[in-house]
Amino acid sequence: DLHPRDVVLATGVFGVPHQPEIPGAAQFTGRLLHATEYTGGIPAAGVRALVVGSGSSAHDVAQDLHDAGAQVTMLQRSSTCVVSLEPGAARAYSIYREDGAPTEDCDLVNNSFPLPLLADLHKDMTDRIAQMDDTLLRGLRAAGFQLDFGEDGSGFLMKYHRTGGGYYINVGCSDLIVAGKIKVKHGAEIAGLDGRTVRFTDGTTMDTDMVVVATGYQNMSESVRALFGDGVAARVGPVWGLDEEGEVRAMWRRTGQPGLWIMGGSLQQCRPYSKYLALQIKGGQEGLVPPAAGRPAPGRPGARPS
Repeated sequence: DLHPRDVVLATGVFGVPHQPEIPGAAQFTGRLLHATEYTGGIPAAGVRALVVGSGSSAHDVAQDLHDAGAQVTMLQRSSTCVVSLEPGAARAYSIYREDGAPTEDCDLVNNSFPLPLLADLHKDMTDRIAQMDDTLLRGLRAAGFQLDFGEDGSGFLMKYHRTGGGYYINVGCSDLIVAGKIKVKHGAEIAGLDGRTVRFTDGTTMDTDMVVVATGYQNMSESVRALFGDGVAARVGPVWGLDEEGEVRAMWRRTGQPGLWIMGGSLQQCRPYSKYLALQIKGGQEGLVPPAAGRPAPGRPGARPS
């Protein structure tokens, strides 16, 4: 048995998959799976496929199915922020392309802005990216794809910080949508499945052989719940998103559960914040950091951690 004083949960950005109940799923004679079960590279020539969702996973699955020969329709349930990889998303990380700038310095600069201020700065950047992506965005709108630029116009990066989804960095799927090679259905939900038929809430139907549900993931607090139980999950509370002080909730710092730390994010975040998290743990073990409320103080300074 292990009896650690501290546990770091480093299972990525997302929680367990969000799998909505679909009426008639048991009567569907085609293949029904969540995006997490989609392994890609399957022969799909002539397969009629419906991908439910319009975030990054949905785009990746739709593109892979198209490349495998499937006839793909994307069911877009809400608007999505789309940016090109080049020059769009690359603009947000342009500091890393500056000659001679050490990665550590770039990380420090990028992570030094308070997130509410970063949202304001990203509004201008988002406008500039939209101008550069004008042809792509016009094509998507013409294809029936609904776009947004975040709740306050701050773009894809703030969507990542706030919700962890709702955006797509185009690596080819948007071009397929613009060209009509991947169809888009918007403004309806699945009302039910029967045999190989999908019924939508707008009264229309679609015959399909495969439905891939790419509806995202639950809050990372559900990963905490699955591993540590309801009590710990309640003390930790929501993970990611911004708290009342504009800081990311529960990440890289003390949580409501003494001894439980949560680590995740992009490489840009993991490189510096893993060090900050480790320093907090070490500081507590050495008696240099006051113990959290309700947690016994560690052994004498310099004592060997358990």
